[in-house]
Amino acid sequence: MAIPADIWLDLMGREYLGDFIPAGGGAVRFAVAEAAMLNRLVHGLRRRAVAAGIETVHLDLANLRLHMLQNVVFAIADALPWEQLLQTRLETLVAGAGYRWPEPGRRLPLSVLADANGVATHLLKRDLTQALSREIWQDPLLTQDFRNAMIALLEHRLTGEDAALADAVAGWLRGTLRGIGQLKAAQIGHRIGRQNARATLMSLCHWVRGCGIGGILLVLDIRQLHRERRAISEGLVYTPAAVMDCYEVLRQLIDDAAQLPGLFVAALADDAFLSDDPRRSLGQYTALQMRIWDDVRPQGGDNPLAPLVRIVA
Repeated sequence: MAIPADIWLDLMGREYLGDFIPAGGGAVRFAVAEAAMLNRLVHGLRRRAVAAGIETVHLDLANLRLHMLQNVVFAIADALPWEQLLQTRLETLVAGAGYRWPEPGRRLPLSVLADANGVATHLLKRDLTQALSREIWQDPLLTQDFRNAMIALLEHRLTGEDAALADAVAGWLRGTLRGIGQLKAAQIGHRIGRQNARATLMSLCHWVRGCGIGGILLVLDIRQLHRERRAISEGLVYTPAAVMDCYEVLRQLIDDAAQLPGLFVAALADDAFLSDDPRRSLGQYTALQMRIWDDVRPQGGDNPLAPLVRIVA
């Protein structure tokens, strides 16, 4: 038995992307189908995400190593529309401080903003700095380094100062920063790595929701995990050990879903995921299999809301 694509997509759109995810929920779902059908699922999910105000991030494991969770953080951060996020959050902060943003959606110099509100520039800067402290520094759902990073980015967008620091923070988020010393002025003390990737991902999800976006649809094409070296003409090669590491990251995402507000992960695979391959199949990693294998099925059919489904036309 299998689930028709339209039925599954409509359920994901109605039960998750249209309601649960924008309300702050998190979920991980796996779909197995043929290549052409997987492309159809990507387009269908993306269309429903757009309708719900959710940002889509599409990652192909042929180009991204999933075996470390921080790589997921870097890839999401690299794909997000930071100009939009920061502008929306800054306008919200300005309004919360009792001022108005005369041209919504457009970046304005601090002096222009001050003139529009009939206040001295240095006084406006003081008030908005205090607002940043109240709204971001005191947010318990953000890690300390993440708070400092967002404050640095917002201050740069507001004042136009410290461009080099803002670039370094952006590199920190995307995993391209070479030296952590460049972040001393922002009081960011650690790279994003294995030890803090989980907390940083939680902070990132929380931050996105506070910037006017309903959530993140993370589409993971995991077919590359199940391809032997001899069958790969381009893209990354995963050893069986690396495959198990990737399964562990997926397991972590499932277990942390309740703490990842607004994140919907759709992992897309082909039949090799469910094969009896003794080195790469789902059955070789019990910790993941137990979390997504559906042992209870309605009489005469499969459960379309199960964590793992097979999709047909």
